[in-house]
This record gives sequence, C-alpha cells and structure tokens, in this order.
Amino acid sequence: MVFFYLCAMFKMRFVLLTIFLFFSQISKGQITQLNEDFSTCSGFLPVLWQQYSVTGTDSWKCTATGYTDNGVYMNGYSGGMNHVNEDWLISPSLDLNTYSAPHLFFFSRTKFNGNAIEVLVSNNYIGSGNPNIANWTALTVALPTVNSDTWTLSENINLTPFKNQPCYVAFKYTSTAQDAALWRIDNVHIAENALTLNKKFINVGQAAAGFASAGNSYQFTMNGIQGTLTLNAPGPFKISKDNVSFSSQLSYNNTASGIPQTVYVKIYPTIANKVYRDVIQCTYNGNPVKATLHLLGTSMPDDRTLKVANWNMRWFGDPSGCNCDTSLAKSNATTILKDLNADIYCIQELVNINQLAWVTAALGPNYQYIVSPFCSGATNAASGLYPSGQKLAFIYNTLKIQSLGTFGLLASTYPNDTMGYYCFSSGRFPFMMKAKVLLANGGSDTLIIANIHGKAAGTQFDYDRRQCGADKMTDSLNALFASQKIMVIGDYNDYLEGSMVAGNINSPYKYFLDNGFTGISLPSKYPGQSTYVGSTDHIIDNVACTPILYNKYIDSSFFIFTEPLEYIQNFAASTSDHYPCMSYYSYTFPNSLLDQQTTTDVEFKIQNPSSNQLVLFNNDLLKEQTTLTVYDLSGKIIYTTLFNPNGTKVIFNIPQISKGLYFVSLNNSQVKGMQKWIVE
Repeated sequence: MVFFYLCAMFKMRFVLLTIFLFFSQISKGQITQLNEDFSTCSGFLPVLWQQYSVTGTDSWKCTATGYTDNGVYMNGYSGGMNHVNEDWLISPSLDLNTYSAPHLFFFSRTKFNGNAIEVLVSNNYIGSGNPNIANWTALTVALPTVNSDTWTLSENINLTPFKNQPCYVAFKYTSTAQDAALWRIDNVHIAENALTLNKKFINVGQAAAGFASAGNSYQFTMNGIQGTLTLNAPGPFKISKDNVSFSSQLSYNNTASGIPQTVYVKIYPTIANKVYRDVIQCTYNGNPVKATLHLLGTSMPDDRTLKVANWNMRWFGDPSGCNCDTSLAKSNATTILKDLNADIYCIQELVNINQLAWVTAALGPNYQYIVSPFCSGATNAASGLYPSGQKLAFIYNTLKIQSLGTFGLLASTYPNDTMGYYCFSSGRFPFMMKAKVLLANGGSDTLIIANIHGKAAGTQFDYDRRQCGADKMTDSLNALFASQKIMVIGDYNDYLEGSMVAGNINSPYKYFLDNGFTGISLPSKYPGQSTYVGSTDHIIDNVACTPILYNKYIDSSFFIFTEPLEYIQNFAASTSDHYPCMSYYSYTFPNSLLDQQTTTDVEFKIQNPSSNQLVLFNNDLLKEQTTLTVYDLSGKIIYTTLFNPNGTKVIFNIPQISKGLYFVSLNNSQVKGMQKWIVE
C-alpha cells in the first residue's frame, strides 16, 4: 500500500508540475516569430523579454547606442571598479515548429577585457526565476574578439534541434573582480534558413518612367522545404520565372526542392528621377526566410544621368593599416564597386596603387584610375613616405567621363604657405579633377571635382585643423572656379550640421557652406543614418556643391550604401569601416550653358520675354552660316534651322510654341553658346 501511495503522490506531483509549466508558458506569452530590434527598449526591456541577475548588482539595460537605434547592454564595471556578475538576458517563449530549419541571427559588440557572453537555448525553462534550475545547451556562435569594439553579425546559429518544443534563447554575461567587458546586443531574430542564394544584391539598372529596365537574374535553391515558398517583390520591381511574364509574386512548391531556380528581376518605374532600394522577401509557411535579395534601381535614363560614388576604403592594400586580408578586401571592394555601377568613384585611404589597378581592371576595359601624387607627409610621389601613405584617387568610366586634368588644391602654395599643408593632415591636399561629362546626343558638361579627406579624430585640435582646411579650400575654389559646377566630395571627418567634437554647435565646414556651397548629405535629411560602420547619427562622408550643380542634383537621390553588411561577410573587419555613398545628377537638356560658352568670347542676346517670335541680337558679330536650335526643358528639339546672319537683328517665327522656358543654342566654327528664352 505504501508503494502504491507513493506512486500516486508522484503522479499527482508530475501532473501538477506539468500544469504549472503549461500555465507558466501561457502566462509569459509564446511567440512564433522573433524579430527584435529593441526599438521599444527605453526604460524597460521590450515586452516578454526579461533579465535575471544571479550574482551582482549590475544588470542588462536598454541603450541608445545599439547597432540600429536602441539596443541592450551589460557591463560589470561600475562605481570605478569591476564586479563579480552573472546576468541573463532571456527571450520570450518561442514556438518554432512551423519552421523547416530555424536559425538565430544577432549583432553584438564588446569593449574592454572580460569574458565572452554565452548564447544558450532551453526547452525546459519555466519562463521565470533563476535560469540555472533549467537545462541549457550552449550554442556554437562566432562572436567579436575581446576589446574589438566593432559590431559583428553572428549568423546561421542552428535552432532546428529545439523546434519541436517551446524554447527560450538566452544571453549569459559573466564578469570578475579582475575583468569586466562591456557587451551590447541588437537585432536579434530567427529566420527560416532552408534556402540558399547565389547572390544577395542586384542592381537592376536604370529605366525612364513608363519603361522597363533590361533587368538581371539570380538563382536560389530550396533545401528540404515541403510546403510553399513565396517570393514577394516590392513595386516598382517585378519578378519572373521565364523572363517574359513579370509579376509581384512567385510561388514554388516542394517539387522544386533541391533544384536551382532562376528568377529574373526588372524595374518598371512610373515616377521620374527616383532611386529605389528594397528587398525581395521570401516566406515559408508564413515565416520569414533569411535569404533576402537586396535591390537597387532608378527611373533615370543612363545617358542623361551622372552617377557619383565616394568611399573611404580604410587603408586599402595595407595589411597592417586595415588589419585585414588585403586580397579578400580587394575582392570585396570589386564586388561593391560593380554593384554601385557608378560613372565616377572618389576614393579615400588608398595605400597600394597596384591593388587599385587590379580593382579598376576588374570593373571593365572602359574604366581608368588616377591617384594623387601626394599624401600625408609626402608632397610628391618620390618621397619615401608616399608608398605607405593614405592617398586620394578617382576611378571613372571613360564612356561617361573624360579627365581634363588633375592637381592638388593648395599644393602649389607649399612651402611658402604651410597652412594648407598643415590643415589638410600634413599634405593630404584636396585632389582636383576637371572632368568632361559625356551625355546623350553628343552633349557634354564640365565639372570640377574636389576629392577630400579631412583631418581625422575628435579633439578640438582636430576640429580646428578641419575648419582651417575648409576655409582655405573655400577661398581657393571660389577664386579659381567662380560660377562653375564644383563638387566637393569625400571623407570630411565631421558633420555638415553641428560637429562630432563636443562643445561645437557649428560644423567646421560652416564657412564653406556660407560661401557658395550647398550640402547634400545633411544629417537633418538622413536622421539616424551613419556613414561610419557601427555608429548612429554619424554622417562624416559628405557631398556638397555649388548652386549651379545642385540644380542638377536629383532630390533625395543621395544614399548610404549599407547593403554590403548583408552580403559581405564581416564587412567592417574584412573590408572597410566606412560605407560607400552614392548620388545622382540629371541633365535635362543635351548641352550645358557653361560648356557651350567655353570656346568663344562672342556674345549673343535674345529678346526676353517674347511670344512666338524669337528675336536674336548679334551685334554684327555672327559672320558665317550658323545653326540655331531650340530645346524644351526635357531636352527635346522643338525647332532648328540653318541661317546666314544679316544685320544686327534676326527674327525667327516659331509657330505653335507654348508659354514657358526654353533654351536656344547657336553653333558655327567660331561661335558656340546657349541662352534662355522665356515665351509668354
């Protein structure tokens, strides 16, 4: 009897324990998808997340310095000393049984010496209380190295063995009285990983509004999926299985499992002059699939658009400076530059010129490069410091750009005037290119490009040198190239609004912006974004230009190319600590006023305003047969004629012309010019 009594009591306790565990799970709330960016983390952890301190008074808390916006952090150092701590950050209860192969992904960052965090999973944690009473399995995770202070993506952490029962994921932090590291975590998510892509980014190209791009393709393979896989393309992108019929959604069943599938992608824009960046999302059984294809496309005709990229490539080609595998960095850089498909790339922190030559050749036979013959500490290429110094460079497509010459701004004043040398990091003068931009129908424009790399670091001393350099550069550019199209682009090492240096409400480039230049990459236009990897609100790679060029800048076309984080493994450590940036410029008529007037001093005047009669005054200076052409604002020729000048006034009757602004060009062997014509 005693035996049966004990058995009955045991069964009763087992049932009660089971009921307790069940209701504990329900009370804590169970979720089927995890995609936590901690954006709601302020004073308290997000709903259903919890922290538990086993030892010590420190605990996991919210931070505004996550990978993107907010995150969470734990630090065993407080009150001026290290402490013994064991603290757990525990996820909500997870039901993963609808996944085929659930995998965990998250970003983390660590600073100072101390233990690595542990990433664990449990199927029998009750949802509250000391986690040590449960069984936890340590997951194999690639974490950032001690004191690296760089955001690192830990990916493809397999949770498949735990999917058939409710589970918890935990981050366990420990510190000692000797060492206490700071750990931050952000963007924790679980995704279906039963899909592989042959590429993770596609630039589908450019198409005018109302037309379709030539497009591109990629392949994917499903691994063990039994249900339905759905691909969703955001507008104006469309996808196709056969490159004939395009739609916004494609579906695949299990008969395609294990067989590579080709997907074709195009852009069908309806709005002119826009940049589109988005992703093709995949779902399986309603769950997000990790394999995501990033897209870039524009509604800008290529032959009327200038595409400009700038990128600090972090000691490119120097293994000690970049602390990286330079062969891998070279390969990654080639992939990124091809993906951007710019007409001209403005490069900073080039060290090894042979590496740049290799990348340029890989871009194709139409690309060439030019490297500055100076750098910090070296005013010419013969200096012993030149090979190991950070140099500036251009890579450009010769089908779109013709170099008319390069030089170092302020370099000619050295050594008589040492301020330009000193303020631009001891000789890293702005590298200037006068470029002829080749456009549709034989049109062209002339552009002055200043590629700069401002003094680095965040002290007041560094701020003062950046300010000094900006002031000297501004005065020199305005003196040399008054009223011309000038672009100043590169690593400014500071903001265009405010400053990274505490105590300065003004940008060190304020004088520059107050005297003829307009900023494109203003932080107020791109809140929360950064050009420096792992930072927030830190736009230090910038573009500014004179008003005559700013008028050609396509509004909101500037973007920070963060996509490589998704498809370049460990981008920050392997490639660069800066993101590339891109901007676009539109030419709505085939020849620019500046370029037309550079070949002659002969002037002509038009009566403005007028009606359908175009009245030309030539002051008896047009002495040979001349071509007159009238363009509308889109660049369309609406009237052209060949005439022989006779007298000081010539009248052209142009029927059926609407009110508005037009451009009139004259062209003969001696005269080349363009003027505005206002029709009322």
